[in-house]
Amino acid sequence: MAEIQRGTYSPNGAYPQELPDRWKFEDGTVRTDLQTLSDDELASLGWVPAAMPPTPGTSYFTHSYEWNSETVSFDATELDEYEKRDRVRYRIFWDALINTSAYSSIKSTASQSLSANTLVTEFIALISDAKSGNANVQKIQESLNEILLNISFTDEELAEIQEIFQVSGMFAVYTLA
Repeated sequence: MAEIQRGTYSPNGAYPQELPDRWKFEDGTVRTDLQTLSDDELASLGWVPAAMPPTPGTSYFTHSYEWNSETVSFDATELDEYEKRDRVRYRIFWDALINTSAYSSIKSTASQSLSANTLVTEFIALISDAKSGNANVQKIQESLNEILLNISFTDEELAEIQEIFQVSGMFAVYTLA
């Protein structure tokens, strides 16, 4: 008999988990057939379907999730600005950026213009500081604004930058305006 694919369940309001192969109840009885029971049968034993919080993705950079045993669900709480800044992954941002055509455009423009070179040099220094845990959020935003204002990007290059912003969590703190 093929095993039924199931989600996670909360045993009596506890943190969700996959159905175990063996479970000992408070009264001492042991069940080894939980995987074969219907949701109604599981509910009668105190096991109710319970979704896990969103997988780490963009929501990781903006929200925290805490299990609520009364509602048998996760409560989402928006992070404050400090917590959002703390979750940005500057190293991931930088490592991804330098492998894009957008970065090639940045380098090309910086090699032809002293003012662009100055903007890019400052930006690199600010990101290096941020990777070391010393992010100057205001200066990084100002630097981003200046780069976007003074360096021409194609729509595809802007899409690359936007994608990197999402993956690294930069979007939670900075804008590409």
